[in-house]
Amino acid sequence: MINLLVIDDDKEVLEGLVTRIKELFPKINVIPYNSIERLKKNADMVTYQYAISDIFIGKQNGIDSYEVISRGGKIPVVYMSGAENNSFDVYDAPHVYFLQKPVDDGKLQKALSKLFNLNNVLTIKAFGKEAYVDISHIMYLESDKRIVHIITTDNMYNTYAKLDDYAYLTDLGFLRISKSCIVSKSFIEEKTRDKIKLINGEEMTISRQYQHVL
Repeated sequence: MINLLVIDDDKEVLEGLVTRIKELFPKINVIPYNSIERLKKNADMVTYQYAISDIFIGKQNGIDSYEVISRGGKIPVVYMSGAENNSFDVYDAPHVYFLQKPVDDGKLQKALSKLFNLNNVLTIKAFGKEAYVDISHIMYLESDKRIVHIITTDNMYNTYAKLDDYAYLTDLGFLRISKSCIVSKSFIEEKTRDKIKLINGEEMTISRQYQHVL
């Protein structure tokens, strides 16, 4: 399931956005929040891969809170605001799209389509720098405590994260074969009930909990 965080301190606007997004993309799970502080408090309990945030959220500022909303730059963000453009600088934080309130359906669909089309690229932080990895080149992801190793056809990236942060990849052609490993279907050469063999010859065990996936 792909999860989308939506933040706005106006209850009516928030509820309206949730309804409209679900109409446009029924398979998306929308997670509404009305406070940056609440998001910080629940950081370990909420998982999402995309975010839409108002710029002015009570006394908080969505641009100043970019690191929180984007999980340190891992999550692509769409910003929105009903304020005059000269009252803030949206380019102070990376973002995919900007929506002027009131948001019309056409602009909302365009923003969401652009946001979700980033599915073909995985943005990770490795050694203090951002790396952009074509998802079609990823063979598997494997976790070791708090480090996730991302193995591609020609490289390996190590990033400080939880494997659950990448669980949404199972909606994009990947299989979870254990608590510590997610594998791309494209690189599976052979499979049995409890094992898979990749095209590079690597063999991996499917834990009993996940044997139903194949």
